[in-house]
Amino acid sequence: TLTKAVGLNSINDLRMTIMSWVTCARRFPVRAAMRRNFAFVSNDSAGKSVPLFPVITLDVTGTMLSYKGSVGQWYCSAAKRSGIPYVNFGDIEQGFREAYKETSEKYPCFGGSAMTSKDWWKICVRRSFELAGQAVPSDQFDRLFQRIYSLFGSPRIYEAFEDVIPFLTWAKRRGIVVGVVSNSDERYVDGVLPMLDIAPDLDFMIVSKKVGFEKPKPDIFKAAITSARQFPGLQDLRPEQVLHIGDNYIKDYCGATDFGFRGLLMDRYADFQLDDLKAKSVPVVHDFLDVVESISYAKYHNGQFVV
Repeated sequence: TLTKAVGLNSINDLRMTIMSWVTCARRFPVRAAMRRNFAFVSNDSAGKSVPLFPVITLDVTGTMLSYKGSVGQWYCSAAKRSGIPYVNFGDIEQGFREAYKETSEKYPCFGGSAMTSKDWWKICVRRSFELAGQAVPSDQFDRLFQRIYSLFGSPRIYEAFEDVIPFLTWAKRRGIVVGVVSNSDERYVDGVLPMLDIAPDLDFMIVSKKVGFEKPKPDIFKAAITSARQFPGLQDLRPEQVLHIGDNYIKDYCGATDFGFRGLLMDRYADFQLDDLKAKSVPVVHDFLDVVESISYAKYHNGQFVV
């Protein structure tokens, strides 16, 4: 079993061990016992051992990153600091959800080439407050928007899950190419992920703003495999050799698997209907340790994961 293979008595011991390493150092090495036992390989036509998945792509928010607090809390805080005396948290939270959906439908891919991300977000933020029943005068809105836009382009409101860096380190040591496939603007690429020290461990980043397509459309996954094929030895990479991990069933799992990738659905907060997903043979993981277990110990047979 897994725990015996790494010299531990239970899966909880393994989780506690990994978390203790994270506490000791942000970038701890994956030690020899784990390197020795976490081998997942298949054989190519020449009999050479190769990773089962030489490429792994990841969603960002909900998979690698979480918010410190909620969007509504940050919007209300920014409003107060901008001189707007009272904004109801519940109203702005709901207003944002509706405004984001409305703006995304009207201007897909954060405006694509038709507008800047900043202009897109200005429309969305203004509409969020309108839908919350809070009219903001123009002079106040400019201060409010700049505060919100700057916050969400910085690492201040995001945090990486504790298992992200260890997982990326693990993948890098096995020669696995790891990329991002995200419905987001360029600030993840240019600011957030670099400032959280995650970008150096990523080989490529595909965001919808830059490529003009959003998950679950196949074009964004095509952009990902095209980027992956630029790496040595991956010129003939096939879709089924790519594993995509994300937290949205339609956008991540269905989008990736419909294109031909393999998929794992990340359920960080244990809020999915697991019986329904199991009935559809959708493999669900709760953290990156589950990912390593799934692809390391023969839980993948006949073209699909065993759940």
